[in-house]
Amino acid sequence: MTKKENGKLPVVHRYITTHNEDGEAIFLSPSQIPECAPNRSAGDDGEVALLYATPKVPVDANNEADVAVYDSYLHTPPGLTPPQGTVLRVVDICPEKEIPMHRTVSFDYGAVLEGEVELMLDSGQSRMMRRGDVSVQRGTSHSYRNRSATEWCRLLFVFLPMEQLMVAGRPAREEWYYEHGEEHY
Repeated sequence: MTKKENGKLPVVHRYITTHNEDGEAIFLSPSQIPECAPNRSAGDDGEVALLYATPKVPVDANNEADVAVYDSYLHTPPGLTPPQGTVLRVVDICPEKEIPMHRTVSFDYGAVLEGEVELMLDSGQSRMMRRGDVSVQRGTSHSYRNRSATEWCRLLFVFLPMEQLMVAGRPAREEWYYEHGEEHY
């Protein structure tokens, strides 16, 4: 397994399937989309890799339409969550770092692939998530903290569109609660 520059976590490989002219399942050529997912810096907090994204659901996979859109997203990222689309993303959090408190206007599945992370809510409630644990974010304000002094944490997220969410009688919107005014994602 290849190690990332941080020396702690392996490089993420993403294998995209398609069909050949005879209708058989094959892997998309790495010349179209590289199999190693490129990482972007998330400031001092870690790294983010956009593994796949679509502009809408249902997904149009005819004539590689979704692949073309994803390729464009690799050059111009779609933001945290496209309003009607999907996102598959890996987030690597450095030791002793925290992702700022935020709210997405999406329905998110999150899984811990490596390490441990504390999932914190704006109410003050929290849960320790360990390798294999899953969270379901339903438009709530949340943050993740890697409490380890030495180990990186890797999270896998699937972001899905959701109907307009009402919170305390108001429409929810994407929000970031920054201490230093920097946006990392």
